[in-house]
Amino acid sequence: MLRPSPQILLTDRMVLKVCTSVDAWQKPSWQEYEVRRVHLQNTNEVRKSTTNTEVLLHSLLFIDTTLSVPRLDYDELAAQSLKAGKPMRCEVFNASGQKCGEYEVLTVDPVPDVPATRIHHTELGLV
Repeated sequence: MLRPSPQILLTDRMVLKVCTSVDAWQKPSWQEYEVRRVHLQNTNEVRKSTTNTEVLLHSLLFIDTTLSVPRLDYDELAAQSLKAGKPMRCEVFNASGQKCGEYEVLTVDPVPDVPATRIHHTELGLV
């Protein structure tokens, strides 16, 4: 069983952008969700995407199941965004409100809390 995420790490916030449609000029329309109490961590990690291709991630965004608000279904939002024409994007801000960067979300990995049957946290792979 995984230990709870330390609250002191969850000081960042993000604005998640989910594509709702793409117009005739390929300009996307976005629905935005502000998620508080997340953690951005830089990385240079190679992971497999949902299309079984290897991608080099620049950052990981940790979203705690119980402490991060609001609670969203990130797998469903990623599928909805891709179906509408573009992958999800996010802007991340640190505790002081400074923008850390704008990223494209490539992977959504729910991490299970074994042996329990719930999700401990979700990791978004960002480039």
